[in-house]
Amino acid sequence: MPKLAKSFGTIQQTAAVSILVVVKTRYLSLKERAGSDLAEPVCSSIGLVGLTGTKHSQDEREMMINKRTMMSALVSVVLVGFVLKPIVACTVMQLQRGTQVIVARNHDWGTGGGLLIVNPRGIKKTAITPVNPKQWVSQYGNVSFAQFGRELSFAGMNEQGLTVDLLQLRAAVFPAVDPEKPSVNVVQWVQYQLDMSATVADVIASLDEINPTPFLTKLEKVHYFVTDTSGDIAVIEYLDGKPHVHRGNNVVCALANSTWPDSTRAITDNHAGNSSEQRFMLASSFAANAGNQSPNVDLVQYAFAALHRVAQDHTQWSLVYEPTSLRINFATQVAPQRRWIDFSDVDFTEGAQVLCLDINQDLAGDVREHLEPFTRDANRRIIDDAFDAGPAGFLKETVKGMVLSYGESLAPVGID
Repeated sequence: MPKLAKSFGTIQQTAAVSILVVVKTRYLSLKERAGSDLAEPVCSSIGLVGLTGTKHSQDEREMMINKRTMMSALVSVVLVGFVLKPIVACTVMQLQRGTQVIVARNHDWGTGGGLLIVNPRGIKKTAITPVNPKQWVSQYGNVSFAQFGRELSFAGMNEQGLTVDLLQLRAAVFPAVDPEKPSVNVVQWVQYQLDMSATVADVIASLDEINPTPFLTKLEKVHYFVTDTSGDIAVIEYLDGKPHVHRGNNVVCALANSTWPDSTRAITDNHAGNSSEQRFMLASSFAANAGNQSPNVDLVQYAFAALHRVAQDHTQWSLVYEPTSLRINFATQVAPQRRWIDFSDVDFTEGAQVLCLDINQDLAGDVREHLEPFTRDANRRIIDDAFDAGPAGFLKETVKGMVLSYGESLAPVGID
């Protein structure tokens, strides 16, 4: 067995045993206090249940917290296999020509399955975090791109023209758990912002209100690239437990997988020390030249050409957002023909169906007529594609069941 696989197996087994021992011990303690009627936690049936709106005993509340803790931990443990792979993931850039704003992103990863998901307003959600999970009702409809299941979105745009993208950053250090401050998982943070923020300013203001929280701090390493229709743009990265925000289209135009200081140093020195810095320099060059393109140049096509130049062997998706006209264009390694979705053609109203599309479906052009109601089977297909790339076993199957159940637990409740 390769050394990496052995390392993964050791980490996975150790973490899993630790989690199960903690939860089982806590369960026995609660059972002794509550009596024999307290049901034993069964991993395959665990879902995320909100702690408000229903009256529960203190023991029941603690059991729910333990269930959420187990889910967060198990999801993180399974993702260890993907994080440990030697993959440097993703490049994003903002292009401007006059008042036209384009955001272009490559998603680089070891597997390429995924769903385009149309998320209406008015859905109640609870974060996938073990301590003080944030609860919210989605305020803005959005289209997101998910690979590990519904709500675990890597990228997307909402009906206000806000775009949010997550990229790998190995140097990231997120805040310590704060029981007094609501939290969202570092991946689910993308979906939270698409649901709740209209502008870059809104996103930055939210940093004082919630913490993005990894369950396994050494493994969940990312930073964020956020833009809006005004052309405002921000890179948000956590390097020392605190958010560092680099903002303004005269400052920021691209991002890869190095810290912002390292990326700008590469530009200043005109020297790339690694693949990330090389892609950042190329993307920055395309961004700088976008404004010089003549009016007869299709800026969306220019964006796809730029993404092709910064692509890697494991580039799976290319996304091109048009925030002002509210269109998302996309192509994948499996289905390279250009497709798009226009927000004017979909229903984001409260109570509307959640719709989805296999991102690798063999289509071209407008995909509106091919959208289908979101189903467990559709979610299962992408979860299988992502999770089956890792080692087999009980733990992986347990997590897959939990992620599926979480996606089904969300329901519209209305907007205050």
